[in-house]
Amino acid sequence: MTGTSPLDIAAEVAGAPLIAMLTEPGSPAVPEVTEELGKAGIRAVEITLTSPDALRSVARGVATGAALVGAGTVRDRETAARAVDAGAHYLLTPGVLPEVLDEARTLGVPVVCGAFTTTEVMEAWRLGAALVKLFPARLGGPAYLASLTMAFPDIPIVPTGGITADDVSDYFTAGAHAAALGRPLVGDALRGGSLPDVRHRAADLLDRVRAAQAG
Repeated sequence: MTGTSPLDIAAEVAGAPLIAMLTEPGSPAVPEVTEELGKAGIRAVEITLTSPDALRSVARGVATGAALVGAGTVRDRETAARAVDAGAHYLLTPGVLPEVLDEARTLGVPVVCGAFTTTEVMEAWRLGAALVKLFPARLGGPAYLASLTMAFPDIPIVPTGGITADDVSDYFTAGAHAAALGRPLVGDALRGGSLPDVRHRAADLLDRVRAAQAG
C-alpha cells in the first residue's frame, strides 16, 4: 500500500470496495485474518478499539503488510495519536468529531468519519473526512443511501452497520463508494474458525459488489 493521503485511500478502497471490520481485536488470529483478507483482494481492514489490547492488534495487523489497517471507534485526540503511533494507516470515527479530524490532519492520516443525517454528512466532508461512513446504515437502508448519494454525488459514502451478504449489492446499486462489513466477511475466524473460508467469502463478496457496480 502506498501513501496515506485521503485521495490515495479513497482510491485504494474504490479498487476493492469492501472494508473488513475486525470487531474482536483481542483475538490472536487478527494477523492471520488480515492476511487472508489481503489474499482475497481486500485492501482495507478496520480494527475496532474496543478492548484494552486493541492497539497491539493494530500494530500486528499493520506488520502483515497485507492491507491498509485502520483504527476504528476513535473518539478523542489521545486515542487518535496512540493509534497512529501503533501504525494505523487511517482512523475511523463513530460520528462527526472535530477534534479527531483536527488531530488526524496534524498527524497526516485520513479519517473515515461517521455520519448519518444530511447535516452530519456535509459537516464531515467540510472538516476534511477522506470518506464519510454512513452509520448505522441499516436504519435507512439502501433507499436512504440512494437519497444521500443523489444529493451529494461528490461525497464518497461508505455504509456500515447491519449490512449483510444478501443486501450488500443493493447498497452499491444505491451509490456506495464502498461498504464496511464484519461477520459476512470474517465469519467466526477470530474465534478459531476456518481461515481459508475468510478468503473465499471475501472474494465472493468482492465479485458480487463489482457486478453490482458494473450493472
